Amino acid sequence: MIGVPIARVLGIEIRVQLGWVLVVALVAALAVIQVGTAVPTLPAPVQWILGGAVGIAFFVSAMLHDLGHAVVARRRGVVVESILVSFFGGTTPADATAPVARDDLAIAASGPVVSVVLGVVLAAIALGLDSLGTEMGVALGQIVIVLAVLNVLIGLVNFIPAYPLDGGRIVRALAWGRSGSVKGGWKAAAATGRLSGLVGLSIGGGLFLTGEITNGAMVALSGWFLILSSRAIRERLKVDALIGDLVVSDAMERNPTTVNASLTVDTLAGQLLDGETPTTAIPVMEGTAVVGMLGVREVRRLRRGAWGITRVGDAMTRPPRMVELAPGAGLVDAVERLHRSGLDGLPVILDGALQGVLTRRSVGQVVRDRTASQPAAGR
Repeated sequence: MIGVPIARVLGIEIRVQLGWVLVVALVAALAVIQVGTAVPTLPAPVQWILGGAVGIAFFVSAMLHDLGHAVVARRRGVVVESILVSFFGGTTPADATAPVARDDLAIAASGPVVSVVLGVVLAAIALGLDSLGTEMGVALGQIVIVLAVLNVLIGLVNFIPAYPLDGGRIVRALAWGRSGSVKGGWKAAAATGRLSGLVGLSIGGGLFLTGEITNGAMVALSGWFLILSSRAIRERLKVDALIGDLVVSDAMERNPTTVNASLTVDTLAGQLLDGETPTTAIPVMEGTAVVGMLGVREVRRLRRGAWGITRVGDAMTRPPRMVELAPGAGLVDAVERLHRSGLDGLPVILDGALQGVLTRRSVGQVVRDRTASQPAAGR
């Protein structure tokens, strides 16, 4: 999972993308302009303090959006250990899907609802502050109304019926519930996502032609992103058709090499990078428990000269980024979790005992074998 952990709320780890620094700065600058226009006599330092408060509050608002998803997911029986705060809301990093369509619908809708309700509440507070008639009341009212607009915007944007926005997940859940097929839900989400993307391209092109070059380009790029996302869904469906009947144990590497956390990285770095071992990710053990994973990516982050002085325990990836897989879990969902973790492999655990490792290499081999067998099956 990408992002930097910054806090833990309700037992859920909060992770943040570093790009949030730029977003907070931009929102703060916009708030300073808004306050300066409304109350030009307010000292510049005060304007910037208020602007900084708006930027931080906007981040908190986005966090509440994602926490809304996570809390509802937990109440519906979906395990959520961490969230990644995204710029326009979203869901948990693992994009946890409930086993029942109505639960998945509730999870998807919870984030936008939180944002819109928060925006309405903030708008009411802004009106109250503005009615005080004082200079500071007007200034505070202006920054609160900025937050209100941003929250409503987050909520409404996420209702656009295009995956990975929450609206796309809502469409998926509704179609899933109606047809009884998750695959049918994904097809519907791909169709509405493509349509939303085409609308975005059209609107962006229209704005561009009328002289709104910057706004037109941004809207058009957003539309193109939604179209690419719809294509990704179709690719997912192809993968599902290819390996959808398989489980993790069908693709995992059995009897994997393991390593102790107290050893130094140089004891196995060469093997991982030179291909001397058949795996690209090695479980790190303390007794019989898997406490982390050390893969090619972790080793490459280190300078070669640091291999001999860096312990495996300091270089490995730990939970919650390292998640455990069950051997009987569906392979498609496991591949998604592996992809979102950003790791080279994840441990496969049954009753607390290590059964194997699911790696990108082992999954790729299964896909190649299945693809190669298709022409033969058709002759």
